[in-house]
Amino acid sequence: MYNEASKIQRIYMAIIAILAGLYLITCAPTAAMQTVKICLDQVMFRLIPLDHDFYPAVPILSATFSVSIILIVFAGALSLIIAKSLYDGKEWARPTALGLFAIPSVAGMTMIIPWLVLVLAEYPDKGAPSPTISGMAPAAHVMLLGLFFYYSILLADKDTLKNKLLKLIPYTLVGVVAGMVFMNGQHGVRYFIFLKDFPNEALLTPLGHFITNLDHLDPVTFKQTSDAAVYSPHTLALLLGGYLNYVSTAMMMLAIPFMAMRKKIGWYMAATASLATAAVSYQGFLVRNSHEWLQGGFLSTALLIVLLIPVFRRMFFPEEK
Repeated sequence: MYNEASKIQRIYMAIIAILAGLYLITCAPTAAMQTVKICLDQVMFRLIPLDHDFYPAVPILSATFSVSIILIVFAGALSLIIAKSLYDGKEWARPTALGLFAIPSVAGMTMIIPWLVLVLAEYPDKGAPSPTISGMAPAAHVMLLGLFFYYSILLADKDTLKNKLLKLIPYTLVGVVAGMVFMNGQHGVRYFIFLKDFPNEALLTPLGHFITNLDHLDPVTFKQTSDAAVYSPHTLALLLGGYLNYVSTAMMMLAIPFMAMRKKIGWYMAATASLATAAVSYQGFLVRNSHEWLQGGFLSTALLIVLLIPVFRRMFFPEEK
């Protein structure tokens, strides 16, 4: 992490690890479950009856929230276990804690977006009733406290103020990009699996398959356009813009502790994921005119540029002068 921590800072980090561990094991999972329950209730009873296009949100949110909750509990448990090592100043403990606290930071961000889209957003053009719930998602404090824990560990050393400010840039951007591309992944997977998960008229034909469905169906209306297969670029854009983005989010989060230990693999993981997500995001924008993917492409490009700038690259390749 570039500099050693004082005894007071090591005590502080140990306390943070204990408080974070208790929070992540006890409160955070409940807040996440409350959030997904309300989101699913709203989408099933307020939106799906009027627009079947919303149905894939049900299996997607069920799966991704469940994985996030499990990871948060594991992160909390490990945080408690390494608290003593943080106090002892073990070299691996701070990078490990930083990686652990990236989990609730990014997961909390991805939990807030469905709340805004499915619970608070209005859809008068679809005839949907007005939202009956207001306010922020119960999981909002998962993100906010996750960020507090994350930055507490990142900045708790004897480094200069200038270096601490410089560290904020790559370590913040990699988390922001991880969250953004994950949400774009949700969008991609939602449309990639739409036929399998809702019984519409297309399922009465042999055409209802992930890879081939858009060769026969209009990518916007889902109406059958041809009996013969006509290659649609939407299939590839949704596959990569969905599942590749999921994998890239995992790569970026795994990169954080390695970056903090100045292991080259961390830089290569983050750079590879940012380049890949930039490429598929621009592809998704060109094919589907999705501005969310364009925003994700810009953010991924920004992360890649930051990682290539010498002053930041030297953080992860200290032998380079």
